[in-house]
Amino acid sequence: MILQTIIKFGNEVGNKVGNRVGNLTENQIIIIELMQVNPRISAKKLSDEVGISVRKIEENISKLKKLNLIARVGGTRGHWEIKK
Repeated sequence: MILQTIIKFGNEVGNKVGNRVGNLTENQIIIIELMQVNPRISAKKLSDEVGISVRKIEENISKLKKLNLIARVGGTRGHWEIKK
């Protein structure tokens, strides 16, 4: 259910803003799913699971934060919050 909402939101953002934001990528959707399963997951672990570099994970996380889809609660030892 959450995944469908995320995909729908990504498509709506893409339609409203055009090329500046675009739709969520497959990697971004996978990142959000992994954060749902394990809110304390690290960028390194995300990198291993998704199969892309830690740097690319960080870039995707930054984009997801700008879209207000995720937030980090509690800093380094905190957890990920998925926003609806």
